[in-house]
Amino acid sequence: MALARLIFRVLLVLLILLAVIGMLLPSSARVERSIVIDAQAETIFPYINGMRAFHAWSPWSDIDPQTEYRFEGPEQGVGSRMVWQSGDQQVGRGSQEITASVSNQRVDMELEFGDKGDGRATFLLEPDGASTRLRWQFDTDFGWDVFGRYVGLMLDSMIGTAYDKGLKTLKTQVEEPTTAQ
Repeated sequence: MALARLIFRVLLVLLILLAVIGMLLPSSARVERSIVIDAQAETIFPYINGMRAFHAWSPWSDIDPQTEYRFEGPEQGVGSRMVWQSGDQQVGRGSQEITASVSNQRVDMELEFGDKGDGRATFLLEPDGASTRLRWQFDTDFGWDVFGRYVGLMLDSMIGTAYDKGLKTLKTQVEEPTTAQ
């Protein structure tokens, strides 16, 4: 009986310690990747300003061919929306909608991942001579979610590689449109 009480106390102390440490972790996280594309911002902008166009180069599009997609709203700009449902945990279910669009400069999106939370994605176009740097940012706020704060520590390693892959695919589609089709 004394051993059971000791084990219980140790587990309780560990649980409290994990909760306290979790509350000290950052309550938000950002993942950012960028790439230089040999094209003007106005050439790149249509690829990021609509959900169908985004889906064509999205790093998650190829993970589960059985994923069901539904596109809503306008083809381009604010209100363009994509909803998806997949049995694959990497894809899951959710929606993504363009909430702000500044021609050839910026596109903001709201993302919802069902019970996994939500976030914001931003694309920033930064012209540099004949090329453009495209920055892709993802921001999320965990609030008081202690588990989410621990996930935030690993978020870059969880989605950063996918962001790199997507940006490379987009670069190829923009720079070599006939070979990418």
